[in-house]
Amino acid sequence: METGSLYPALHRLEAKGWISASWEHSDKGKRARYYRLTAAGRKQLAAEQSKWEAMSRAIGLILKPGEQEGV
Repeated sequence: METGSLYPALHRLEAKGWISASWEHSDKGKRARYYRLTAAGRKQLAAEQSKWEAMSRAIGLILKPGEQEGV
């Protein structure tokens, strides 16, 4: 992922309250920005993952209509 795409995405996630950011020192002693999921972010991640799994199953059924899950 390009830096020009990554940081705007991180700022959007932070603005929505899904991640929090803090400045800390890295193992190399340099200041670095660290991001963590918030409780709201974990909830949103679970919702998005559920939607992704449903869409993935639907696409799988379209591509391989004769196969059933669990068989």
